[in-house]
Amino acid sequence: MHQIGQRTRISTRTKIAPMALAIALSLSGCGFLFGGGAEDATPTPAVERPVVPTFTPTPVTEASPPTPEPVEAVPTLVIALDLEAQPQGESTAAEAAAQEAEPTATPQPKLTVRENAVNVRLGPGTNYGLAGAVNQGQEFTIVGSNAERTWWLICCVNGKEVWVFGDLTNRENDQFAQVITDIPAPPQQVAQAPAQQPAAPPPAAAPPPAAEEPAPAPPAADPCANIGGDGCKFRLRGGPSFAPNGGTELKLQIHFIHSGVDGGQPQGSYFVWVEKDGVKLPISDGVRSIALQDQQGTLGKFNYEYKVGLGDIPGNNVAGAYAIWVLDGNGERDSQTFTFTVPDGQGEVWMQFDQG
Repeated sequence: MHQIGQRTRISTRTKIAPMALAIALSLSGCGFLFGGGAEDATPTPAVERPVVPTFTPTPVTEASPPTPEPVEAVPTLVIALDLEAQPQGESTAAEAAAQEAEPTATPQPKLTVRENAVNVRLGPGTNYGLAGAVNQGQEFTIVGSNAERTWWLICCVNGKEVWVFGDLTNRENDQFAQVITDIPAPPQQVAQAPAQQPAAPPPAAAPPPAAEEPAPAPPAADPCANIGGDGCKFRLRGGPSFAPNGGTELKLQIHFIHSGVDGGQPQGSYFVWVEKDGVKLPISDGVRSIALQDQQGTLGKFNYEYKVGLGDIPGNNVAGAYAIWVLDGNGERDSQTFTFTVPDGQGEVWMQFDQG
């Protein structure tokens, strides 16, 4: 029993000792509760934290370190910005190139009229014709200038480029206006306009030739001259007249007379030349007019008659345009040419030629 009690005490001691040691160590690690000194605080982090990790919050913080999140987020943001900005960067570069080119482009010259009723002209000078007028305050684009930079070509007045005198305008960027070299010379009639000449005529001016007796006008051309024969011996006094005959032939009935003899004496030995559409009809000279003998026809008296069949008429039709003149017994022309048109179906033709 003594041994058993001793063993029990030994065992109890044995169990109590480690427990007391653990409590002592635990209390030493939490010495701040008891206001422990520096000697108690120094060994605590070095010895006990690795032993009791479950009571220390540090491993939990280390398992989820806050530092990697910003480190990872910053590259992510940078990459995203670079990817999104890449197309914009390309277009921006193109725009930058365009913007760099713009300053080198020539600024647009323009001017403003500073006077009322300023004349604009067709050329750089008052010796060019007027093209219109502009008024104070009107603005125009400068197209160019003359070599002396005294006149400016502007656009536009009445839809045209015109010239205006520079002293009557205010200009901007006119140093960039090109010099116009292909300027046409001023019109001669404008340069010698009456406004630029003395008001009085030259003192030595001679009277106009019109004050003298005018020369007689040349005679009108004689239609009967140079036509051969006796020229216009016969003139057409009557007809042509037409009568229907069924259009089966061309029947000519002609009255050759001399009105100065017995009031219209029939004249003999005459015949005619006839053409249709420029083609001569086959009229024989063996048939002549009969002197001192008249016959009464449908349209009037006649002393010559000739018939032409359709087979000898161009187009086989009496209708058409004809030309006729008189020939004498020698076959020479005795009249000028007369033209007429035969209506369709009216092949009977009457005419009267008078040599009086």
